[in-house]
Amino acid sequence: MKILHILSVVLVLSLGAMTAHAAGFNMKSFPDGIGMSDMMYRFLVPEGVTITNKKGEVMKAGSIVTVPGSNIKLLESAYAKEQAKNEKFMSGFVNSTQYFGMPEEKVRDHAIISVKVPEGVTVEGYGRTIKGEAELVLMVANTGAETMPDTHPADYWASTGWEMK
Repeated sequence: MKILHILSVVLVLSLGAMTAHAAGFNMKSFPDGIGMSDMMYRFLVPEGVTITNKKGEVMKAGSIVTVPGSNIKLLESAYAKEQAKNEKFMSGFVNSTQYFGMPEEKVRDHAIISVKVPEGVTVEGYGRTIKGEAELVLMVANTGAETMPDTHPADYWASTGWEMK
């Protein structure tokens, strides 16, 4: 009976560690603001955005997109607001009107990310089309984001661009 209790505790601790590892976008998963190269970052496609990967798979709002850590940066809200006057920055900020029109208390529930769009991947939404290779700036909900270890072979991302689910 004691062994069963010990195994139960080990299982609970293991699940707790996995949950902590799959945390959302936070400063720990973005040292120096850049995504960790040994991690994958998953996020929900925002409302009004459509993504097509290299394989021709199309994902719409509510779908999950996985991006390698080396292709993603977390931007501070203050930086995004400061760059609002920069035409090049704003041309790549797909859902900027949604972000800048949001009440301040809701802004804290979102992250602003810059994502390298690989060649062969297209992001469309809010009257903009961004074709890789390019930089995409996107507001994502913290609750709809997670990080996890990248277990794919080294050449995987070159063939898919982004993974869609």
